[in-house]
Amino acid sequence: MKIDVKQYLLNTTFAWVLVVAASLGWNLFQIQKNKHEEFLEAARGIFKHTVVTREWNARHGGVYLMVRDGLRPNPYLDDPERDITTTTGQALTKINPAYMTRMISEIADKEGVVKIHITSLKPLNPNNDPVPWEKTALEFLQDKGRDEYYDHKREGKTTRFRYLAPLVTEESCLKCHRTQGYKQGDTRGAISVVFPIRNKSNQALYISHLLIACTGILIIQWFGRRLSQATETLKRQSRIDGLTQAYNRHYFDETLHREWLRSRRFKSPLSLVLCDIDHFKLFNDTYGHQAGDECLIRVAHILKETIHRPGDLAARYGGEEFVIVLPDTPLENALVVAEHLRANVEGLHIPHQASQVNRHVTISLGVSSTTGDLLSEDELIAVADRALYQSRQNGRNRATMGQTI
Repeated sequence: MKIDVKQYLLNTTFAWVLVVAASLGWNLFQIQKNKHEEFLEAARGIFKHTVVTREWNARHGGVYLMVRDGLRPNPYLDDPERDITTTTGQALTKINPAYMTRMISEIADKEGVVKIHITSLKPLNPNNDPVPWEKTALEFLQDKGRDEYYDHKREGKTTRFRYLAPLVTEESCLKCHRTQGYKQGDTRGAISVVFPIRNKSNQALYISHLLIACTGILIIQWFGRRLSQATETLKRQSRIDGLTQAYNRHYFDETLHREWLRSRRFKSPLSLVLCDIDHFKLFNDTYGHQAGDECLIRVAHILKETIHRPGDLAARYGGEEFVIVLPDTPLENALVVAEHLRANVEGLHIPHQASQVNRHVTISLGVSSTTGDLLSEDELIAVADRALYQSRQNGRNRATMGQTI
């Protein structure tokens, strides 16, 4: 199976970046969700605390405070006992739940912590008229039958969390609100809670995920290099003959086909040299198979050394046979190359006492050539094979030229 290592690495790296990005997105979502829950619980707590405070005031029929600077009687409180004077002459005014809530809200708002506002679609006090978002919230509660409304609003550089929940009429509330037609259990208005959201920086989260992404990419690249090296090794091994380290028969077939197609396309000459070690069986019988293997290795090496052009190829064809592919080489030049091959093998002076040709190892060669598609690949090999047979018949240790095109 052919593996495109670069594409594999690209896909793996892309997948890893997607995983890290998904993790970052999920963490940011969870942080935002937790923040939202935290803000909502805080708003609910402020609302409940305000309701309890109001309930305490209502159950006691209101509380009296001294009239002084900053505190004036509530003009919207219709109560004959609203204002009283102590025996010492101190003026007191009754503070009902609504007035108390507004006073507390003014302090909290001044501190910039939280803003609490009593509101209603039918307020007694104009100060309790709903602002636009409160009106939207009140209508939402009324239409949907919900028991709370919340959202957040960005105002300049500040984001504020907004919460509104209804006020339910209690028995203690009817003293002031019975004239408006309210009954116990009715919703007579609402309390809104608004406070600024302070978003914490997520810089550490971004940095940690960036480090994770970079580390993963480095590991992928490291494994990618190892995979590339392993792939190249396997690719080379699939092309190389294990004994002689010359190219093998399979790679020869691929190369010949590729060069034949190029010859056909560009009408360029393509030559083939088929060679065979003379009396190699006698060599093995005389010196043993280990010496025979060493002989094949040395012959293969000198064949590879003799051809110098990058496009030329020396391969083991089978047994003691070798084949040379010579692109862009006409038949006459191929014959010259074949003669060099023959002379260089003989020049190795590998002893061969059993040879009937020479006291040293020699080779016989057959040369064929084609241009364009005048000969097919199989025909090119067949012509070289017949020429090799003629070399054997004519005494060996020679190169014979086959069909000339």
